[in-house]
Amino acid sequence: MKKIIFLWAILSIAMMCSPVSARKELGIFNSLSVGVSAGTTGIGIDVATPVTPHFAIRGGVSFMPGISFDADVDVDLKDPKLEENSSLNLTGNMKRASGELLVNYYPFLSSSFFVTAGAYFGGNKLLKVKGHSDKLAEYVNGGNQASIIIGDQEIPVDKNGNVSGGFKVSGFRPYIGVGFGRAVPKKRIGVQFELGVQFHGSPKLYSSAGDLSGALADSDDDFTKVMDKLTVYPVMKVRFCGRLF
Repeated sequence: MKKIIFLWAILSIAMMCSPVSARKELGIFNSLSVGVSAGTTGIGIDVATPVTPHFAIRGGVSFMPGISFDADVDVDLKDPKLEENSSLNLTGNMKRASGELLVNYYPFLSSSFFVTAGAYFGGNKLLKVKGHSDKLAEYVNGGNQASIIIGDQEIPVDKNGNVSGGFKVSGFRPYIGVGFGRAVPKKRIGVQFELGVQFHGSPKLYSSAGDLSGALADSDDDFTKVMDKLTVYPVMKVRFCGRLF
């Protein structure tokens, strides 16, 4: 992600340093905007430039704040002496950072309607989970084994009674969307509204010890129910931008 952002910065500098008369004559890279956005991808910052009157390129980064929630999962006790610990409360956190490189197509020059396509990259840890139980720590330190069950997979409980892991998706996520608003506004300030989806594939379960093989099976636990609905990631965001030149 850092390499792509660096290349985008070099491209932006090159555009600004190229002859202004040439850019205006060809209608290519003849202006540049900086935008900030908010939506289901988090808080974002980007730059955009027109390639032709019908196309514009956007590149930037988004930061998802640490939105968290709690859910209960089943506990598998190999020697079930703690039957009252049949479930464990886990905390999930959706904090992550990702980059984006998108192309807007404006089919009608008289309208700000656009179709956009490209990809999001980085931020492959969609959801991080952790939990703790003093009783399970005592149980494991007594020479026993315990693990939580998510779908048809198990995440082991360590000797301190801690569980950590989460769900991974593809690090490269194709994206399509539609919206209204110019990537580079005709006036000094502009607004964009956008709806789309990232195609990130089926989430994979991992633990602090590494990735876990196999797909998630049908299950009644809360985390699996959430993941079953997230084979694609919905994108809705509002972008405020300002034209630099």
